[in-house]
Amino acid sequence: MKLFYNPAFSGSAYVDFKKSPVFFDSKIVNTAGLCNIIRLHAGICCDVADYGTRFVHYYAAMKKYMEKEPGNVMAASFEVDELNTAKKCLEWRDTLAAGGWTKDAPAPTKRMKALCGIEEFFTDKSDGEALLELIAQVEDGCPLPQMEIIVPEYYEDFAPAEVRLLKALIERSVNFTAVKANLPDNNIGKVYSILEGKPGVELDPTDDSFEIWNFAERDDAIKYLSLMDSNDFDVWINAENKEFDNWQKLEGKWLSGSEISGIPHTAQLLNIALTIFERPLNVINIVEWLNTSPNPLAPSFRGGLASCICETGGFYNDSCREYIANYIKDYPKTEDNIQKFLPDINHPYFEESELEVSVLKEFIKNIRDWCYKELSNEHNTDPGKDQLGFVAAQAENLFTLLDNLGTDTIPYDDIAQITAAFTTDHSMTQYRAQAGSKKVITSYSDFCDAAEKTVWCDFYNCGNSPKLTYSFLVPAEAQAFKDVLSLWPQENERDYLKNLLLIPFAKSRKKLVLVTIDKIDSANAPKSPLYIQLEKYELEPFIKQMALDDSLKKTVTKIDNRMESDQEFVQISKTDYIKEKWPDHQSPTGLENLLPHPLNYVVNKFVHFSSNAVDCLADLYTTKGNIAHRIIEILFAPSEEIKGSGTPSYIKKQIDERFEDVFKQTVQAEGAILLIKENRQELKQFKTQVKSTLDELLKGMFAKEFHVVACEKELEGKVEKLKVNGKVDMILADPENNFYIFDFKWSSAYKHANKLRENKSVQFALYKELVEKEYKVTVKALAYFIISEARFISCQNFLSDGINLQQVYVSSDRKAKKLLKELQNTYEYRKEQIFDGSIEETSNLEEGKFNYEQIYEKQELLPPDYYYDKDSKKTRKKGPYPDENLDLLKSRK
Repeated sequence: MKLFYNPAFSGSAYVDFKKSPVFFDSKIVNTAGLCNIIRLHAGICCDVADYGTRFVHYYAAMKKYMEKEPGNVMAASFEVDELNTAKKCLEWRDTLAAGGWTKDAPAPTKRMKALCGIEEFFTDKSDGEALLELIAQVEDGCPLPQMEIIVPEYYEDFAPAEVRLLKALIERSVNFTAVKANLPDNNIGKVYSILEGKPGVELDPTDDSFEIWNFAERDDAIKYLSLMDSNDFDVWINAENKEFDNWQKLEGKWLSGSEISGIPHTAQLLNIALTIFERPLNVINIVEWLNTSPNPLAPSFRGGLASCICETGGFYNDSCREYIANYIKDYPKTEDNIQKFLPDINHPYFEESELEVSVLKEFIKNIRDWCYKELSNEHNTDPGKDQLGFVAAQAENLFTLLDNLGTDTIPYDDIAQITAAFTTDHSMTQYRAQAGSKKVITSYSDFCDAAEKTVWCDFYNCGNSPKLTYSFLVPAEAQAFKDVLSLWPQENERDYLKNLLLIPFAKSRKKLVLVTIDKIDSANAPKSPLYIQLEKYELEPFIKQMALDDSLKKTVTKIDNRMESDQEFVQISKTDYIKEKWPDHQSPTGLENLLPHPLNYVVNKFVHFSSNAVDCLADLYTTKGNIAHRIIEILFAPSEEIKGSGTPSYIKKQIDERFEDVFKQTVQAEGAILLIKENRQELKQFKTQVKSTLDELLKGMFAKEFHVVACEKELEGKVEKLKVNGKVDMILADPENNFYIFDFKWSSAYKHANKLRENKSVQFALYKELVEKEYKVTVKALAYFIISEARFISCQNFLSDGINLQQVYVSSDRKAKKLLKELQNTYEYRKEQIFDGSIEETSNLEEGKFNYEQIYEKQELLPPDYYYDKDSKKTRKKGPYPDENLDLLKSRK
């Protein structure tokens, strides 16, 4: 067996299959691969725990050492940040152990003394120690496979343990070949010599074997290279191939294979699950947890509960309780999982508090057990299933670590810190390489054979000098270890790293292109140290300024289903479904959508785009209005069972006694977004604002001796020929039994004042008719109450001085208009259009250019501008405003 060995091999290395069409008896290996082959043949078992497990054990060992030696040099750091101090000490310990360090090694400094002391309580071996054990076994004569090891000529610069392993194998008569760099006789070979530091080398300006392609932007470089054909180069060096593959997919080219680095989504399952323990509960976190897959909770349950939370604005409310109870009633077997993997819906937290470690451990144990169960389930074919093993190990480590904390409670913020301490990045396949694709290698060291033509796609981002392995040692420590440990000499390590950088120059025969860029986004791009070294020479003849041009673009047949921008109507050929589902009654809100925006109305009402993701939660502005509405309803609504309820005196008592509790419960149930940490200051201000608003509203009631007749009163009836239903925010009456209607708004007073001024308040026109028919009374006045400003707005001056009332006068040109008749006519006009399959959509048409504007006066329809303010015409869009759902149906040119 041939083994091509280099410790730097990191992935899929380049092999010239024209030269070696049969590769079954060969392998490309790094140190771990070489060791595994030897162990497999020799029957040697080597058990090295994963990093997370070793970290937890080391942390526990360090805690024991701190108890034994509280005055050690690491004690102060450990007290400030236990986890990261343990993490750094473990890093030092493993690096030293790879050179033969043990607890019996010299301790020239207090730091080394501490590391030696921790070893008394730590027994987990590292990969470096496992390598030393294998070397000893090879030297002792363990069975070896028949193999030939092929290495680069600079193998003696490898880490000492790797060199020792190779020499032990050579001593055991293993075939061994050190391959020298065979430099081509062109500019590529000359550049190699320049970078090696040889004097007197001159480049041939007529030789195009070596080129530098310079792009203005990183995106330009990626797009340009992705558009090239796979046979333009034999090797494409690109460390981060994700974006490159994304562009190739869009362009319809064969994919080269790419990975998503970091921690894959499934592997973050435990981290996402633990976010539901934040107190107060972060409503965004629980919606994300319910949308995470795989998940121990049933998909149908998660989707329904997430939708319920998004609709209500919170988790701790009756709607969510009812949903959970009904689901358990229908599916009794799910009750156990619901109790295990959701917060207790009957135990909310309004204030920040620490978490009980016992509760956390029970939850983590449940996650771990579920992962093991899924891993053993042969019918589970989820592509993320393999990552559940990582989650299970992570849960096991976290469980053990919590056991070692020695405390009953823990701050929530510490949980993320703990998991981050022993979680390492993983890579997950994004796309697999396809036949005929560009041959991409992710590291400049991944050359097994020489290539004819090479392009180094991310040359601008390479060559930054890494920290040397033993640079953390102070001089006294380095000197003490020099004779007793096999430390990697800094000169050898620098030579090794330099030789790796030169591999593309040594392995490219006829063409080598280095890609450089000027900018990454708006920042200047870094310069490779190799490029800085080359800048000393005359590079101008070899630098090409590159840009995207039409020569690389291919003609693709496009299917364009977009509407023309000047199209006034959307045509629907079949409207049977709309006719069948058309509501018998319309609400004022529905009419305010239908009349100016018929396409919006149809899309929202009959297409039913829906989502239960985080972006469906109401924003902060909307949530404040909803909460204020609800608090007013709870504190002001009269009760038939309580005498005097609804009067100002009773309501004042309610506010004084119950405001604090009602505010907390309402925010928890329907405005949980206000409890998110970044909104805490906003919550305090909002609470003060709501309290002052209630006082101003009550002040108005006292002034006229109003009493509340009903809050959120549901009414239904016929206005003109139109069947209407809706909820009136508040109905009041004075001692003479004159009725008043208050409608609460959170948005600015300006918009609502204009509605009254222009006699365009559809809501008030309908509510007045419905209330008068329901109660057989006359409504004396109607007013908007702007909650955010604690201000009344009305056309009637019905409140006494000292009350914040803005009186509005109806404009002369609209005063004589019969709003209800306009409303009725416009409704019939829109309904007929929709039933005929011709739906107006004028969002991009200029004012005066569409049909409605030509006919509305003659047919006594609502004016086309009734849904916007005349005073803001300069800034408004032309015609009705499309909502987000329309963007899913069409795109403007």
